[in-house]
Formats: sequence, C-alpha cells, structure tokens
Amino acid sequence: MFEPAARRALLETARRSLEQSVLLRAVAPFPAAVYPPGTTVWRSSFVTLMVGNRLRGCCGRLEAERPLIEDVWHNAYAAGFTDPRFHPLASEELGDIEIEISVLTPLEPLHVRSTAELLAALTPGRDGLVLASAGERVTFIPHVWESVPDAASFVRELRRKAGWPDEGWQPDLEAWRFEAESIAATG
Repeated sequence: MFEPAARRALLETARRSLEQSVLLRAVAPFPAAVYPPGTTVWRSSFVTLMVGNRLRGCCGRLEAERPLIEDVWHNAYAAGFTDPRFHPLASEELGDIEIEISVLTPLEPLHVRSTAELLAALTPGRDGLVLASAGERVTFIPHVWESVPDAASFVRELRRKAGWPDEGWQPDLEAWRFEAESIAATG
C-alpha cells in the first residue's frame, strides 16, 4: 500500500508527463528530483487515461525495468501519445483527462493445461492475466474485471484482444497472473 504522499507524487508525475509532452510534441525528459519513499523502487505499472467513462489510452509494462516513478512518467506519455487505438493527445483534452495508475506485483506463472484449469486459478476482481502463444503476448489488468461479468468472459475477451479464437487451448499457451494496486485521483 502506498502512502498518500507517494500516491500524490505518482499521479502528479503522470499529469506532468502529459502536460510537458503535449507542449514538446515528444516525450519530455524525466525530471530529476527527490521523490517520496516507495516511488523509487523498481516496479512495473500501467497508466490508464479516461475521459468521462470512455477509455482514452492505456499503456504499461509487465516487468519492472526502472524505478516506479520513472515508469509512470514514460507510461503516461505512451498512453497519451502512442496507444495505437487513439490519436495523440491534444492540449485541449488535458483538462478532461482522468488518470489511473495500476502498480503491478511480479508475474506469477500459472501451471495450467486447459481453459477450465485457468478459470479455476483466477480470482475475479483481483487477478490480472497475461497469456502468451506463438510469440504473441496479451494482458488485461485487474481493472478490466469492472467491465466483464465472470472469469469465462474475462478470458474470452482477452483471447479476442489477441486475435485468437474465443475458445480453445493452444498447446504452447502460457499464463501468468498478477495483482495491481490502483491509484486514481478522487473527485
């Protein structure tokens, strides 16, 4: 659990990344500063941008490759400017953007050999999921549970996201789960 000062610093860092990058029309350099405890540990994150109840961008990393505060900086930029589902963020959109940061736990391999075993291994509302097959990897963060009714739908929608058939089990399919702490600005 992150302390309030760390939560504020992470949210402010994501917003500053968006604001500075919109001015530069490129990723702004990460600012060197002293950050609150907990924000400089190596953790992976996803940054989700919303406008009202509509997704505006979401990008992140599954494995920790840099300090969390820096990961949030770069993932905020990616969500706003490089998510292929959306056009790059425009300055007039900044005031409407809501930011949510998901800080991930390390990936835990699931040793499952069927869809039934996978469904039994998942805890709805808590687990994020990564599936990999034939060199392709796809993920849903735990936040996605808010828009699906059950584990079968969660897995089916993740398979669709990958472009795989809704049902079935590829012989080389690998699965990992993770949890995430959500950090969002409150009204």
